[in-house]
Amino acid sequence: MRISEKFSQRSATTESAADSPFMNGSGTDNSLKGACGMEFKDTRQVTVREPYDVVVVGGGIAGVAAAVSAARNGANTLLLEKQVNLGGLATVGLISWYEPLCDGEGNQMIYGIGEELIRLSVRYGYEDLPEKWGGQGGNKHKNGRFSAHYSPTVFALALDEYVRESGAKLLLDVLAVWPVMDGKVCLGVMTETVSGREFFPAGCIVDATGDASIASRAGIPTEEGESYLTYIAHGFDRNALANHDETRDMQDLRKWIGVGSDLYGNGHPADVRKFHGITSDEENRYLAEGKSRLLDRIRSWDKSSFDLTMIPTMPQYRKIRRIVGRVTLTGDEEGRNCPESVGRFGDFRTFGRRFELPYGTLYHPDWPNILTAGRVISAGGDGWELVRVIPVCAVSGEAAGAAAALASLRKESLDSLPVSAVQERLMTAGVRLHIND
Repeated sequence: MRISEKFSQRSATTESAADSPFMNGSGTDNSLKGACGMEFKDTRQVTVREPYDVVVVGGGIAGVAAAVSAARNGANTLLLEKQVNLGGLATVGLISWYEPLCDGEGNQMIYGIGEELIRLSVRYGYEDLPEKWGGQGGNKHKNGRFSAHYSPTVFALALDEYVRESGAKLLLDVLAVWPVMDGKVCLGVMTETVSGREFFPAGCIVDATGDASIASRAGIPTEEGESYLTYIAHGFDRNALANHDETRDMQDLRKWIGVGSDLYGNGHPADVRKFHGITSDEENRYLAEGKSRLLDRIRSWDKSSFDLTMIPTMPQYRKIRRIVGRVTLTGDEEGRNCPESVGRFGDFRTFGRRFELPYGTLYHPDWPNILTAGRVISAGGDGWELVRVIPVCAVSGEAAGAAAALASLRKESLDSLPVSAVQERLMTAGVRLHIND
């Protein structure tokens, strides 16, 4: 029996939806007692929406890759995103550098959707993709690697079309708040939308939230990360305009203007503790620190000589929370062959380091139909640094989408699904699995 069918055979009334914190079968009355001593009981009506084979939660790069991959593999797929634009940190987060798809020694490591997305990022807007890798913009590139700066606003527009052309359904401005569980089987996700509370039944779930909120609330073991303060806006000044008049390089008109730390933590304010990002208070502390420090930075500038054209609409965290899966990538696996690899990648920070991504990093074997993608997969230590960036998020997303489609359509658990079946689908899509492929 398919999981979505299992849900439809249960009572889909308001009463059944009030069994728990969104229906966990525990019998609780879903009441809360606030600090003021008042008790609240949530009795709002739930609208049960149409079922899907695969529901992907989170429309950053990992979620986009997962949804497109699942749809291309024949699954009726839904992508849910809480913002009104896709792309996550790569667009609304203003981290508009698509890190290298190569190993720094001239060898392309990432193919498939990871390559499709870097080319999409520069298809309609300016770019500095090197000519060797197909660049046509004429803007100056720093080191010749298969990477690119791009317009995040143009990229965001293109992502909507990219998802819809795959056959996946896209819903924006939808906050997925809770996985509805029957034991360790996820029946779907409860959401909050402009229409109210809505439930989306699903055969398989992909958590691409960036903070593992769905996986964590389903009970999957997780570990928290720490993030330095980084707050980057985009803008330009008169010097940039003068440079553009001379060089015609569009990047002069979209400079990164920021406060806080660099990639390695240098510049993190000494009087500010690092951020964990899994509570509202922490998130607001991050945003308040970033905004106030950026405002302090520009106070002394000549106000007639510059403009901030964009500020981020999400916290620019690096690592928030990730699952503890069947396999954990630690970063010590450089150069090793992994029989269950679902993709390969390089280290964006340096040259010549190559890795393979194990299938077991995407899920926990005790939860049969919940996958993860992006920076929430099972990767610890330096491995977490490796997998959190745009191109590797696309790698894990494409793999998770293919696995989700196969598991849902075959009615198999993720742990019983043959890895070879997932690998075959990925190779058919052009993905290179092993370092020596």
